[in-house]
Amino acid sequence: MNSLDLSRFYAASAELPFQDRWAMMPLRASLPLAAEKIEKQWTLLQQSPISGNKRLIYIHIPFCETHCQFCGFYQNLLRKFDTDKYITTLLAEIALEMNNPVMQSAPIHAVYFGGGTPSALPSGQLARVISLLRQSLPLAPDCEITIEGRISDFDEARTESYIAAGANRFSIGVQTFDTDIRQKLGRLSSREQIVETFERIGRLDCVALVCDLMFGLPGQTVQSWQPDLELAAALPLDGLDLYALNLLPTTPLARRVDKGQLELPAVAAKCDFYLQGEAFLRQQGWMQLSNSHWAKTTRERNLYNLLIKQGADFFAFGSGAGGRLNGHSFMLHRDLAEYYTLMQSGKKPLMMLTDKSLLGSWLHQLQAGIEVGRVNLPALTSQAELLEPLLMQWQQAGLLVNERGYVRLTPSGRFWSSNLLQALQQLLLALNNPEHIEWQEKMMQRHPTGKPIQRFATTS
Repeated sequence: MNSLDLSRFYAASAELPFQDRWAMMPLRASLPLAAEKIEKQWTLLQQSPISGNKRLIYIHIPFCETHCQFCGFYQNLLRKFDTDKYITTLLAEIALEMNNPVMQSAPIHAVYFGGGTPSALPSGQLARVISLLRQSLPLAPDCEITIEGRISDFDEARTESYIAAGANRFSIGVQTFDTDIRQKLGRLSSREQIVETFERIGRLDCVALVCDLMFGLPGQTVQSWQPDLELAAALPLDGLDLYALNLLPTTPLARRVDKGQLELPAVAAKCDFYLQGEAFLRQQGWMQLSNSHWAKTTRERNLYNLLIKQGADFFAFGSGAGGRLNGHSFMLHRDLAEYYTLMQSGKKPLMMLTDKSLLGSWLHQLQAGIEVGRVNLPALTSQAELLEPLLMQWQQAGLLVNERGYVRLTPSGRFWSSNLLQALQQLLLALNNPEHIEWQEKMMQRHPTGKPIQRFATTS
């Protein structure tokens, strides 16, 4: 790319700036290490203290009670596996590393149990993991410890075991309170059961209670979306996520849409849903912490998710988990049999480890800025003035307010934030790291239009 081609990223109009939302697709500036080099590099990482960067832990629980219609993260059916064996092996994996210099050298600010469906495990199993982390690792005094899960799993026994062990944040995927739409998604709990569970947990008044809602669901309208927003505001919640449904091609829901059995709202309608939710929560006095997350109380910080975007190092444990240490990304084996086999030999079950990233800090600064709706482009490149024509065009389309490269996203811009991020990533790569352009374009596998191929992510 000898000169910046800004026009291909121009917004079409204020009414519909882009034809679709581009999926979040990170730039890559490192290659996987050869298999014979992984063990040596991993040992070096474990013995090298990390300073000057926030640190997190991700724990992966790869089991689900059912396969939700929209979910692309399903791995293993819960009832077919011995989860006690998995937890015992997970504890052994943590024990392999918990006394290493890299783990003990600085505080850990957040722990996140994701999946899969962590809350689907029997009462007491996740508590064993939390207890080990708290006893053996340098967790910060205000460390955020999140359990992610489904509303039907948060019965009294499991809820009490999480809290007694030290969990202080529950992120519960509801998607919608509308019972009819929930049934189309394979969700069983009714509106009344959901409300009762949230109110019961809220009365305990000792965790940050967060609810996930989705818009763009089959059969959803602006009329049915408003009661979801109003009920969420009335519940004893500390935080609320509003996510657009991303239709993953491998999911049961996508197959039903392909067969004409269901119809989903178009992207313009999704934008209307988002703007409706943003305006309502702003009027209710909620604080927007990120493009998709709001806090009603100061108890909710959304710390893990925000720090990930800022480039924090994060340790990862469990089959299918992914992490990042000192610029190296890694992934653990998704296949449970392989995971168990490597753990039995006393080895970290690494499936992949990359070399160190070559791009520098600008990429994480950009991602973090887009996530919170404020970007200081002159701090990311010495050539920010070259982006001015694009920024002014986006401003005319109502996506942002630009003051000589100091950018603030509007509500519309926050809905289309993934498109803005993809464009700015590619343009800043051309300005800051032009030597990586040819390789990066091959990695991105572009369409003829120059738009990245969509890759999807959802939240459970």
